[in-house]
Amino acid sequence: MRKVYLSSALVLLFVANAAALAAQPRFAARPLPRALARAAETGVGPVESEMRNVDYHVDAQVVLNIEYLRGTLRGTRQHEAPWFDDPTSFDIAIDSAVVAITPTSLTALLNTYVFNYPGADIKKLNVTIEGSELVQTGVLDKAINLPFTIRSRLSVTPDGRLRLHPTSVRVAGIGVRRVMNLFNIELENMVKVRPGRGVTIDKDDFLLAPELLLPPPHIKSRVKSVQVVNGQVIQTMVSRTPRTVPRLNPAQKARNYMFYQGRVLRFGKLTMQATDLQIVDADQKDPFDFFLARLNDQLVAGFSRNLRDYGLVTTMPDFADLKTNRR
Repeated sequence: MRKVYLSSALVLLFVANAAALAAQPRFAARPLPRALARAAETGVGPVESEMRNVDYHVDAQVVLNIEYLRGTLRGTRQHEAPWFDDPTSFDIAIDSAVVAITPTSLTALLNTYVFNYPGADIKKLNVTIEGSELVQTGVLDKAINLPFTIRSRLSVTPDGRLRLHPTSVRVAGIGVRRVMNLFNIELENMVKVRPGRGVTIDKDDFLLAPELLLPPPHIKSRVKSVQVVNGQVIQTMVSRTPRTVPRLNPAQKARNYMFYQGRVLRFGKLTMQATDLQIVDADQKDPFDFFLARLNDQLVAGFSRNLRDYGLVTTMPDFADLKTNRR
C-alpha cells in the first residue's frame, strides 16, 4: 500500500510541475529593434520619392531627363501598394521637378502615344528645335496626304498645360497662315485629335497636358514654366495640391540616384515595409540611365547592401551599358 501512495504522490508532483511549465512562455520574447517595430506597423499609403540626374526611360525611345524630382508614389488601387513591376499600379504625384525632353523623344512620344490610332489626322510627325521655336513637320491626312510645317512658340496656360502657338504654317510648301486668317480658318477646323490623348487644339494653338501624354505610371502635376535651352524643352513642374513636403535624407551621398521612403513598396517578389530604398548610379560621371521596364536586368547587373537601420542601398549600371555588358 505504501508503494501505491508513493506512486500517486509522484504523479501529482509531475502534473503540478507540467502545469507550472505550461503556464510559463517557452522562450522569452526579444523586443524588436525600433526600425523593425515601425515597419511592422506600416500600412499601404504614399511612398515619398526623390530623383536627381536621372534619364528616365518611358520606353526604349522616349526618355525624360530629370534634373530633380520630389514627390510621392501613390497607388492606383485601393489597399494595394505601388509595385514597380506593374506601372499601372501607381502614379507619380510631383511636388516640384525640373524635367527636360529632347526633340527626338518628343517626336517618339507624339507618334507612339498621341497620334497612333486609326484615322488620325496627323502622321509621320517630326519635331526639331530652331532657336527658341519648335518646328513640327508631318503629313496632314485628308482626301490626299498634305505635307505640313508648323513653327511654334512655347508658353504655359493658366491651368498648367504647354501651349504651342504657331508663328508660321506651311501646307504642301505654301504659306497658308495669311489665307487662314483671311477666310477665318483655324487649325482646330483642319485637325481633330481623339480625346484623352493629352493634346487638344484651341483655335490655332496646340495644348499639351503632360499628365495625359505619357503611358503609366502617369504623372500628376502642372507645368509652371517652360523654356527651350540647348536643344531641349525644359519644364518646371509643381503640384496641383501643394502640401508640406518632408525632408528626405538618403543614406549615401551621390550625384545621381533615386530614393524612396515611407510606406509599402513592392519590386519583383519583394515587399518592403516602411520603405527605405536608395538606388544609386554605378557611374556618377553622367546621368543615371534608368528603364523601369528593365528594372530586374539592372538589378541583376548591380549589387545591394543592407544598412544597420534595415534600409537598402542598390547600385546599378546604366541601362545603356547593359546592351554591351550583358551577364
